[in-house]
Amino acid sequence: MESSNTHHHPEVDVGVSYSFLLFMALIVVAVTWLGVLNFTEGKKTEVAKSNGEDWVAWLTEQGTTRFEADYKIEACKGGVKPSSEAAKTEGPVLGTWGACLDYILKNTELKNQNNAFFNKPPHFVEKCIPTDRTIMGAIVLEDLMPTPPGSAIPFVGTQLVETDPIDYKMQLRISVCDKGGYAVKVAEFEF
Repeated sequence: MESSNTHHHPEVDVGVSYSFLLFMALIVVAVTWLGVLNFTEGKKTEVAKSNGEDWVAWLTEQGTTRFEADYKIEACKGGVKPSSEAAKTEGPVLGTWGACLDYILKNTELKNQNNAFFNKPPHFVEKCIPTDRTIMGAIVLEDLMPTPPGSAIPFVGTQLVETDPIDYKMQLRISVCDKGGYAVKVAEFEF
């Protein structure tokens, strides 16, 4: 019996091995790049949500005292009915959301907010619409009106517009629009 010390090794194509390693390196780079992009877009959504949370905090805080006689912010004071004569004048009418919004956007820390998607102040929209790319980071502010007792839906939400009176204790909901144009609910609260 003859024994042989020679082993037969199949020939390995070194070019194919290097091509595979290069392909795998490109995959790792692509996955990392996509992860960074998704993280950046997620941060923008979180900034929009933070903007909404700031609005909730300010409106909730003001809502606790706006019906008191010594409340300082006349534009947001509760119990003040908008007069029909004031509606004929130019500018926001006291006792309406328009006057309160105007005050907020000019005199509070909320005026310095930034919509991270467009690098400009956030704006209010009626609702988030996935086909509208201009609403990313926008704020949806709804006035929640109670339905009759026993209804399947406890509230019906309508957009709070500038002419709406704010002379009563309001139930509000704030949502923000994400990158896809879908609503991200922030909170429901009293104002």
